[in-house]
Amino acid sequence: MATAAKPTTIIDPQLQTYRTALAELLQRMQALAASINNPALAETTDSLRRNIDEPFLFVVVGEVKAGKSSFVNALLDAEVCATDIAPCTDSIQQIVYGDQETVEQIEPHLRKLSRPIEILRDVSIVDTPGTNSLVDGHQVITERYIPNSDLTFFVLFAKNPYQKSAWDFLDYVSVNWRKKVVFILQQADLLRSENLATNVQQVRDYAIQKQIPDPMVFATSAEMEFEGDADNSGFAPVRQYIRDMVSTGESYKVKLRSVSGTTQKLIEALTDDINMLQKQLNEDRATADGIRQQIAGGRARSQTEIDTLVSRLSDRYDTIASRIKLEFRDSLSVMTVMRRSFVGIFNKEASLQAWMNDFKDRCQDELKTSLEELSNEGAQHFVDGIRQLLQGLTDDLNAVQTHQLQSNAISIKILERRQEVIESVKAKVGTLLTDEGLTRTLGSEAESMAAEIVGGAFVAVAGTILHIVEFAVAEAIMNAIGIAFAGIGVIFLAIGIAWQRRQIITKFEQALDSEKSRFKTDVADRLNQKLSLIYEEVERIFVQFYDYVERETEAVAPVLDQYDAIQTEAKDLFNEMATQNLLQ
Repeated sequence: MATAAKPTTIIDPQLQTYRTALAELLQRMQALAASINNPALAETTDSLRRNIDEPFLFVVVGEVKAGKSSFVNALLDAEVCATDIAPCTDSIQQIVYGDQETVEQIEPHLRKLSRPIEILRDVSIVDTPGTNSLVDGHQVITERYIPNSDLTFFVLFAKNPYQKSAWDFLDYVSVNWRKKVVFILQQADLLRSENLATNVQQVRDYAIQKQIPDPMVFATSAEMEFEGDADNSGFAPVRQYIRDMVSTGESYKVKLRSVSGTTQKLIEALTDDINMLQKQLNEDRATADGIRQQIAGGRARSQTEIDTLVSRLSDRYDTIASRIKLEFRDSLSVMTVMRRSFVGIFNKEASLQAWMNDFKDRCQDELKTSLEELSNEGAQHFVDGIRQLLQGLTDDLNAVQTHQLQSNAISIKILERRQEVIESVKAKVGTLLTDEGLTRTLGSEAESMAAEIVGGAFVAVAGTILHIVEFAVAEAIMNAIGIAFAGIGVIFLAIGIAWQRRQIITKFEQALDSEKSRFKTDVADRLNQKLSLIYEEVERIFVQFYDYVERETEAVAPVLDQYDAIQTEAKDLFNEMATQNLLQ
């Protein structure tokens, strides 16, 4: 059985402090990964955290048949990796120290090989499939493993080190993941020295163009190493480079630098998605607050419209009442009453009773025509205001709906219901916008919504006003001068009217004036009842959206706080490490 590789001992206390801080940062990254349901991020951060305590990790990459496996075998002076004419490395092979030779299949595309080779006490080596391998998944496998590496040996075919796919992959390793890269021109024995020197220089120049400062380039020949020509195989400088890194503690710095770079990259990779998540939450909360404010504003405007309408109707009532009073006074003069009473003896259609009936009918027509015209106009304005409010709220929902987080990195369960909630609320608002929806909400089946909202009040009031007319004329007049109709005569009728005229008129006018107060109260109560019904329904509809935004805040806000804390902690840590030249 293979023994576990011993943990790397970091002697420098400062490096130990940074290692601990970096491990804690990665642990917080794992917690964030769990919060956003990102298993890939959780797996990567867990691997990085464990990698800090593991031996220095070399990853060997390059194209198929560039000589990667031969390079590894020569470096270790052992036949560890299979070599053949056809591509042989069909999975990642991690080579670690062990007292016995073992092969352990960790996962379908990862094998761990243990070998009792001294150099493996301080380093472990990973041999990967070729970047241009024809075997399905090779490049994907390699790309998944690169984030865990501390140093990348980039193996190129010495005779032709210009393959595009290889250099494209270099961008992934060096630029995307900020990995330190060492170039190996393998199979150098196939070139004459001057051609090899040219290729070495061109690789160095091209690496500089790829933003790799002071690139390390080694030319090696595994064939010569196996044949015992160690002086010319080129492996001695490579081994010395590795020994220098390990013995001087540089390997520990490189490991911290590598893990820090990868961690920083992981944080940066989340930035856009986190910003979008923050933006979506802010917009949803702003929309919810805006909807509440619009509804409150709409209610206030509707209340103002109701108050204005009641005031206008009251003024119209005064105008109508003034005309009625004037006609009543004129019609109750002594001569007019005498004439109507006398003529009424011979023609009932011209009698005082006939005038009274006609007066009531004209009052009714004037009230009905004038008050209903004004009330319908005001009520329609009220309903149009409700429609305008609902349309504005729908526009707000449409606007916020277009700003939806689309991310493979973040998956928070509550966000899955966002579109469903918005569509549901919009559908309910759309239903309420229809005539049928408003009619149902207001408890009315009348053809005219505006008339139904206020019409009942005016019917009741008009009936009351007619009762005033009838009471004042029929009771106040007829009871007061009923003796005239008992046969005493027209003269006595006139005298009775003259004697009671002021009292009759005063009583009639006071009745009209006192009815104005009840009229205003009745109209206001009916309209306010409709106002409450419609706005209670609007509020009820949007409760679903309010509840969603509240749950979204509860789920998303902690994630944003976690990310902000991680960003702050990472910035402070990396800045401090940079001052110690650990990130260069």
